[in-house]
Amino acid sequence: MHQYYDAVILSVGNGLLKRFFKQNAQLNIASRPLIITLFPGVVFGDQASILSRMGADIVLYNNKHDFRIAETYKKQYKLSCQNILYGYSIFRHASKGCHGERIYFIDQVKIPFKKEERIYTLKKLIALAEKYPEKEFTILLRVADKDITVHQDKHSYIELAKQFQLPSNLTIERKSTAQAFQEMGYCLSYSSTMLFEAECKGIPVGVVADLGFSKSYANQHFLGSGVLVYFDQIDFTSPKIADPDWLDCYATKKVITTDEFNKLLKQVVPLQHDYQEYLSAVNSIESTKTIFLRKFKKLIRDPKKFFYDSKWLRKVI
Repeated sequence: MHQYYDAVILSVGNGLLKRFFKQNAQLNIASRPLIITLFPGVVFGDQASILSRMGADIVLYNNKHDFRIAETYKKQYKLSCQNILYGYSIFRHASKGCHGERIYFIDQVKIPFKKEERIYTLKKLIALAEKYPEKEFTILLRVADKDITVHQDKHSYIELAKQFQLPSNLTIERKSTAQAFQEMGYCLSYSSTMLFEAECKGIPVGVVADLGFSKSYANQHFLGSGVLVYFDQIDFTSPKIADPDWLDCYATKKVITTDEFNKLLKQVVPLQHDYQEYLSAVNSIESTKTIFLRKFKKLIRDPKKFFYDSKWLRKVI
């Protein structure tokens, strides 16, 4: 059906992108639309996330770090997409102004993943709330009980909190990010995208470093950011300031204006992609066997969510 449009903007997972580009390669170049892909959040140079999008005509990048990596991949794998450094779209409408005083800890699905790490985090947040009884604290949930998402929140803070007596100034809530930002006076997280948006709005941020740095926490690129904190040492009266060079690299603001981008779109035409080149690039990261085993484990672990996240969803329901 997508061939009947002038342009298609894709913001989906890596697997769906791969299937889409396979189908798209079968269309006549003269009849297919312009394909644009982008990144909904922070990827910090993740190879699979970048390469899976490079079967498009245009790929929009959030920051200089990812853009530079993509340009290297384009040459290495002889891909024909046009890479554009666009900057974070959320920054285009973000402005510094009045905000609240509430301390927000931003939950992330699977970060941290282990139950004991999430219990540790909860205990530290309880200790912070007790240390600063004059301040209000909120754990902002990423997933509520009845939400259906790609990633399952196996150890929800709201469930873990049943083991503890929470201070009266600490709440666990699920609300929109827009509402949270209106109340927020400090943003605390392991690696949430909301850290970037909060900083852009002039809200102090802290990247929790208690558990160390690794890809599993998606926080290794925060080294050098200037805003790393440890729970026991957080000082809300004198928050840390992000390093400007780090921000320029990883939290790139508007690079191309909307008018400039619209003019560019009028000049770009659908490209004749070599799907095999694209497929070879994507498969160089993760073999078909590895993908199959990962999907099979997901099917065994949680069949309902497997089919919900499947391309066969519409046939199932």
